[in-house]
Amino acid sequence: MSECVKVLRDELPCNLHIFVNSVEFIAKVIDTLKLAPEAVKVVCSTSGESRQENQRKLGKAYPIGQPSDPIKKINFYTSTCFEGCDIYDEKGVTFIVSDGRKAHTLLDISTLFTQICGRLRDSKYKGEIIHVYSTTKYSREVTLDEFVAATARTLSEAEKFASDINAVDEPSREKLLKKIPYINEQYVRIENNRLVVEKNLANMDIVNFKISHHIYSTYVNLTDELQQNGYKVTVQTYSKVIERLTANPSARTTFQELFDEYHRLKTTQLFFVLDSPAETCSVIEHRHPLVKQAYEQLGVARVQALKYHVGNIRRELVKNLPIGDDYKIVKMINAAFQKQTPIPKSKAKERLQEIFDTLGLQRKAKATDLAE
Repeated sequence: MSECVKVLRDELPCNLHIFVNSVEFIAKVIDTLKLAPEAVKVVCSTSGESRQENQRKLGKAYPIGQPSDPIKKINFYTSTCFEGCDIYDEKGVTFIVSDGRKAHTLLDISTLFTQICGRLRDSKYKGEIIHVYSTTKYSREVTLDEFVAATARTLSEAEKFASDINAVDEPSREKLLKKIPYINEQYVRIENNRLVVEKNLANMDIVNFKISHHIYSTYVNLTDELQQNGYKVTVQTYSKVIERLTANPSARTTFQELFDEYHRLKTTQLFFVLDSPAETCSVIEHRHPLVKQAYEQLGVARVQALKYHVGNIRRELVKNLPIGDDYKIVKMINAAFQKQTPIPKSKAKERLQEIFDTLGLQRKAKATDLAE
């Protein structure tokens, strides 16, 4: 969230206009950065009971405003302002936030995204939009084409069901529908003693699936969707390593690459990072458990001093165990030599000497030591 801090310190010559359909998210940003009420404007729903609930989340010090209220350093807008309101701020920069864990914050690129992009009317930065997002966590076992086909089959079945019921003469149909407590058929409702099929609901299901399960499933899909709708995209992912591993768990990576990324994720706070740091780091921990062990038990400086060498790191970890040297030697030998695999004498002596040196033992390795 460094951008907010920079704006408040006048380190950036702009005001932030952040569009995110989540009052809870807005409240979290305000609380995390301890934003002063005079620096913040929040525009969200004030209809019905939502006003009271939204005000409760924000706190009394941050009253709900209107789009026409004076511009502040940091301005938040929920979906109530996604369409139809004009905002004037020559120094305004647009941020759109989409949280993959919350479907109501995701946007249809072809409609709502475009609507938001036109809210700032006179800004010198209106040609640039910063889209901050996290990918969704949905299963990718069902493709968009498969979901569309399944929805088409369901809609077809609904249409046949409605047609069959509506074909019954009206007096009999009226009695029949009165005896049915509810219609347990997707996309079908009762209207004037007839069954009506809601095709728009089926289309809405497809759009929602595409947004949640496809467009926001990877940054590649999101980038493609934006480009297809005429946007020039510059991608900056929170973690390219994580993105690669998420898309392809067997992708080739080095221990150094994983360790350095793990360290960066543990120590760097980025602007509006939506992914949980624990969830993100767990991807690396699952891929290479030694990363977490080395990070927590040896530390960054020691791992770097060992030149990220996996064998050296494993020996260093054993060296720190609260057991006798003989047991440490055995554990290191088990890790250094493959079972039931011949190894030249010279190589065996070399590995064994490395073990003695690691443990600080003033001993000269002999091939015969391995037979003892």
